[in-house]
Amino acid sequence: MRPAFPQDVANAGLGRKRRELVLLAPVLLVLTMYAIFHAFVQVFGYPLGYLLSFVIYWLGWCGIVPMIALGRRGVVGLFVGGERGFLPPRPWTHVLLWSPLVFPFFFAFVPRFEAAGVPILLASAGLGIVTGLTEEVLWRGLYLRMFPENVWANTVYPSVAFGLWHLCPLSVLPSRYPGGALLFLLYSVILGVCYAITARATRSIRWCAVSHAVHDALGLGAFAYATWLK
Repeated sequence: MRPAFPQDVANAGLGRKRRELVLLAPVLLVLTMYAIFHAFVQVFGYPLGYLLSFVIYWLGWCGIVPMIALGRRGVVGLFVGGERGFLPPRPWTHVLLWSPLVFPFFFAFVPRFEAAGVPILLASAGLGIVTGLTEEVLWRGLYLRMFPENVWANTVYPSVAFGLWHLCPLSVLPSRYPGGALLFLLYSVILGVCYAITARATRSIRWCAVSHAVHDALGLGAFAYATWLK
């Protein structure tokens, strides 16, 4: 099986302890972020506590953790591909990349577009970009780099953890969609698998980050902060 990032087959410079800590990270992330969301919303109220919790998630878990594990050059390398270079998406990877956009477009963007207004649209775009970039570094790039030949460790495990992470913000702001948190979790796991397969096929997370950013922007997440934006 062709590894996701060929230059790291030997995992040079990455010891067993570091890989074990990376495998433990999702468990610690879910436990700590669940507690942080509840504590911050209780202390700072909503939506400030909700936003501050995401800031800790973006900067700490999605930023600092990959930086410690891979270094600055390693994180940048997630977007540019391995030593054999970036591969453009094939037709089947385009399907994995863009078909998920159908759901936020028709179930979030279209029904709420008229009520959104320019501030919410712009803020949603900003949130989508931040989330798309940071989450792809953590949930796809880090695990594909650390475990290039282990499909369980670079695709299945982080995709399931990616789904479980969403229960943290959902615990203080429940899903407004049919099926509630359970369906949202399942959808997130499938989305994570689609992006992981694409990243393996292209040797980069660049297109996954683009799709993820558009996906989350279409979800109009800035409605969570409507009291500030309207």
